[in-house]
Order: sequence, then C-alpha cells, then structure tokens
Amino acid sequence: MTEPSHRIAQPASLLADPTRAAIVLALMDGRSRSAKKLALDAGVTPQTASAHLRKLVAARMLAWESHGRFKHFRLAGAEVADAVEALCQLGPDAMPGRVLTAAAREIRFARCCYDHLAGQLGVAVTARLPALGESIFAELDIDVAALSTLRRPLSRCCTDWTEQRPHIGGALGAALLTGYRARRWLAPVADSRRLEVTPQGRKAFIQRLGVDERLFEDDGAISRSRAALSTAA
Repeated sequence: MTEPSHRIAQPASLLADPTRAAIVLALMDGRSRSAKKLALDAGVTPQTASAHLRKLVAARMLAWESHGRFKHFRLAGAEVADAVEALCQLGPDAMPGRVLTAAAREIRFARCCYDHLAGQLGVAVTARLPALGESIFAELDIDVAALSTLRRPLSRCCTDWTEQRPHIGGALGAALLTGYRARRWLAPVADSRRLEVTPQGRKAFIQRLGVDERLFEDDGAISRSRAALSTAA
C-alpha cells in the first residue's frame, strides 16, 4: 500500500509544474479539449503539451477519448476537480483581503467547478437551499433518492476559492447545474469556465430561489456589491 505521504507528493509534484497546472485548470469546466487547444491554453508547443499530457494521464488525473484522428482530454473525475479547487484556496493569494487577478475576476460571478455551479452565484444559491427544501429539487426534476444510491457523495460543500464560502458539489450539485442548463437559466461561454446568466435565469434565481436581485447588478461596483451580498447571504 502506498504511503499517505507519497500519495500526496506524487500528484502535488505533477501540479507544481506551471504548464501541467495550466492544462488542468483549462479542463476545470468539465469539458474535453484537444491536445492542440490545451497547448495554446498553456502557452507551449504541441510537442511539449503532449509530454505533459502523457504524465497526467499516467497519474490518472486526466483521461482521453478519440475524436476522429485526434485525442481529446478531460479531467479523470470529480475528485480531481475537488483537489484542484482545494489547492486554489492555499497560499498567499487565497488569504482574506487578497486582490483577485483579472482572470479570477472574469469568472468570479458564475463558473463551472467541473460539473457544479461555483462563484458568487453558486455561494448565494447554496445559502438559499435549506430554506427552499425539497420543492426546488422536484421543480428541477432531480431524483434525490436515486442520486443517494450513487457511489459519488450526494452532496459536498466545497469552499469557493474566490469567495471563501461554501458552494454545493457532489451528485446533487451536478444535478442542480444540469437542471439550470436544461432550463437555459445558465449558458456556457466558449473556451471558459464562466457561465452567463440568461434573462430567464435571472428571473428564476430571484423569484424561485430567492437570490437577492442586487447580486445581478451590472455597474462599476459590481465586484464589491456582489462580494458584500455573497457574504451577507
């Protein structure tokens, strides 16, 4: 049996390389991408990217699938995304009062954390779920009893790395995001983890889920107002 210290050291050493970290972060929206696209995301040549991809696949952090003559890569599972999200909470850039980078601000409001909703909207919705009860799951056609039979945990509270407050993950978090997308409350943004809230989505999050409508205000103080509302939710 592998020593616990080795089980931590091996994947940590892989992600310590900036190129491999960039590749993994590019796949945090749960979608698959070609080796060529991942090379562009990481700012390296396709040959260099291929060498890194082989190491990540061998470590079972990534999986691949054939798309014609090309290989497309994706995260091997939710546990990889959970680990990466947890690592984003460590270090000086994750301390209270930190200034977020431009890239972080771009995806702060609503983003995919592999297969569930994260960011300020994810935190706000998670805070509302206890008050909503089972009715919201029925409305979104979510069979909680069926989800509870899966090997994956039914729910998991991830500490959101931009907000430092929990958003819901696990099978239930994934089912909720699927429901939002199916009803076109949220729309994906090409080549990004960011999610756009549609007009019907804004209405639904406010009226059905009880999210404060000020969270959706789009003005020069948006980051400050959203952060304050997220904290007060």
